[in-house]
Amino acid sequence: MRDGQSDHEHTEFIAAISDDVMKCLVSRGFFEKLDSHFCPKGDGKERALCDHSYRISKLILAELGFQTEDVDEIFDVLRSKGGFCDCEILYNAAEESRLKAEYWTSAREGRRRPTSQDAQ
Repeated sequence: MRDGQSDHEHTEFIAAISDDVMKCLVSRGFFEKLDSHFCPKGDGKERALCDHSYRISKLILAELGFQTEDVDEIFDVLRSKGGFCDCEILYNAAEESRLKAEYWTSAREGRRRPTSQDAQ
């Protein structure tokens, strides 16, 4: 939160920039790059497991050239959409992702995919 800004003002600010931030992330390929870590195209490619942080997202945003001050606002927007870690960004904040589609296809078919929590 910015200095001197109330929680309410900050919430309103995040709501006001949300659409533009999401469009920017889509146009720069952020969600596709993140999805490629957790649900790579093609068989045999190693999948990342979520450690319930933004570790991979931070790396991708840096690769894409986002400034540090913008990253805080990006994560505020993603959290407002349910993206509280790398995998939740794909499940909740991204409009579409292979990871989300794979999960719900497995659920529909009565199969359960291993989650990052299973590896712990």
